[in-house]
Amino acid sequence: MPEIEFFQLTDIGCVRTENEDAVGHWPHEDGLVFAVADGIGGHAGGEIASNLALEVLAREMDRAPGSWPVGKRLRRAVQEANLEIYTKGITVPELRRMGTTLTASAVVGGTLVAAHVGDCRLFLFRERKLTQLTKDHTWVAEQMQYGILSPEEARTHERRHIVTRSLGQELIVGIDVLSLDVMPGDVLLQCSDGIHGALEEPEVVELLAAHPPEAACRALVRRAREEGGEDNLSAQIACILDCPPPTARPWWRFGR
Repeated sequence: MPEIEFFQLTDIGCVRTENEDAVGHWPHEDGLVFAVADGIGGHAGGEIASNLALEVLAREMDRAPGSWPVGKRLRRAVQEANLEIYTKGITVPELRRMGTTLTASAVVGGTLVAAHVGDCRLFLFRERKLTQLTKDHTWVAEQMQYGILSPEEARTHERRHIVTRSLGQELIVGIDVLSLDVMPGDVLLQCSDGIHGALEEPEVVELLAAHPPEAACRALVRRAREEGGEDNLSAQIACILDCPPPTARPWWRFGR
């Protein structure tokens, strides 16, 4: 069983009148599941969607057969969350445009498995190097992939908040699933776009290197607010203190 120091924090930010972000964490088998969701649809709709996503995720992870691999459990739980949000959106007129992004991670044994839809991000901080493990499902990310926009242009582009994939918009959603072995000393940062959109990578590295999870979460949120806090701000940090040795397989696998 991995030994993990964990903390999470969500903040309304400096501009929004409602917090449409939601964060949650739960014990699972011999490990931990933690997730962040960023609601879409404005005010009540976005808040309902993000909270419903985490509610369904926790329920379905608990219900899943123990014989299933963690990745299968996560994928099925996210698909079920998508279905329930989609159904609620088409049956309740005032919620018909609601949706949410979702990034959910499970650290079980010596392995991290994550399921991802949208533009929240999961990072690995290892040996003072920050690696983004998830891919943004956004308009600007697509333009960067095609070489149309540079990373600098994408950070300030007026369409940077347009999400191309989220829960609740279609009956079936494409889910990115990744798996990697973790080791003692690894730090996992999972956050909404309010955090990663406000802070440059060197500063994030500095804060993760200088602070344990609780202090780092508070520092990330504080600095994002100081940068304007235009969006809701959510951060989750898991520090792997001890875990079983990694299995003999590639350290990082990615798929859909």
